[in-house]
Amino acid sequence: MDTRIIILSDNRTDNPLLETEHGLSVYLEYNGRKYLLDTGASDLFMRNAEKLGVDLGEVDYCLISHGHNDHIGGLPAFLEVNHKAKVILSSEIPGAEYASVRRYLHSITGNVDFQKHGDRFVFIKEDSYVDGIHVYSHLAHHHAQPLGDRTLLIKSDDGKFVKDAFRHELAFVVGDILFTGCAHNGILNILESIREPVRLSIGGFHLLDSHLSEHYETDEQLRDISSELARRYPDMDFYTGHCTGEHCYGVLSEKKGLQLHQFHCGDEIGIG
Repeated sequence: MDTRIIILSDNRTDNPLLETEHGLSVYLEYNGRKYLLDTGASDLFMRNAEKLGVDLGEVDYCLISHGHNDHIGGLPAFLEVNHKAKVILSSEIPGAEYASVRRYLHSITGNVDFQKHGDRFVFIKEDSYVDGIHVYSHLAHHHAQPLGDRTLLIKSDDGKFVKDAFRHELAFVVGDILFTGCAHNGILNILESIREPVRLSIGGFHLLDSHLSEHYETDEQLRDISSELARRYPDMDFYTGHCTGEHCYGVLSEKKGLQLHQFHCGDEIGIG
């Protein structure tokens, strides 16, 4: 059984022919099916897909990890070129408004018309099994969530922006591949929530590099996370990028026994 993973949208690339953005989109082939994992912030993932020889019109399922624009922003463009894929996402997303106060106050709400393609959406409220895809909506909270979450807000029923609890975040398992999106609930919490064997995890960790007056995880806290990952999941490969900062990745990767890899836009991860 062959598995093929291609990074279509990310903050970084080693390929001068590809574009980058603050967004994440991943193409996955598994057991004869084709999946799109998030859609980045724009239609950039589509332009990169064309250059990489990926036919997005053949995608069977689009999996949306959460409602932020850098993961759902390209969805309207995808739905115009793909006429068959079902889109699996949280029922918390339609109508929600998100904002970030990192660096400055700005909206991070995706501009998706959920009425236009209403028959394409599969809204998830509970942990579910959809045509071979395990969808996890109830994620554990035994470990600390990333400190970068404190800069992320959601509009409450009374119209005020409050701290986002990330009830709109989903984790997906296709076969033995885990997709975490940004892991806003924390990579350790997500892994504790998964009920089947997983050999590869792909997605961001939302561990941000400190910048000027903005301070996030210390090196000691990062080493605690990497130690737990290595101890609990020694046989799992972790591919991360997007919202995992360069410094954070460097500290995490120091841990012996942790199979950690950084992905870049255009990377292909082949697994036999």
